[in-house]
Amino acid sequence: MNTELEKCSGTEITLAQSLFLRTIFEDLTRSYNMPEGSDIDNIEWFIKNGNKSNSLRNGYKRALNIAKIIKEFSDGCAKKTRTRKQVRVF
Repeated sequence: MNTELEKCSGTEITLAQSLFLRTIFEDLTRSYNMPEGSDIDNIEWFIKNGNKSNSLRNGYKRALNIAKIIKEFSDGCAKKTRTRKQVRVF
């Protein structure tokens, strides 16, 4: 499965790859002390606070790497969405 991470490094990943990584992240963190799920708020929480009670768990480093990739993808999508030009002026 490490080949998926090599292919998906950075923000140049597809939506399908992002969803696949979220599934892997959820599987890795199922028994961790953290909010359940893989929405962007939980991803951000895990990046900032996940090390406090999970850093010694199996798969922590991999889960953190995946979380960072998902966050980069999300930030890249948000930038593209926010740079649209306004069509109407009110």
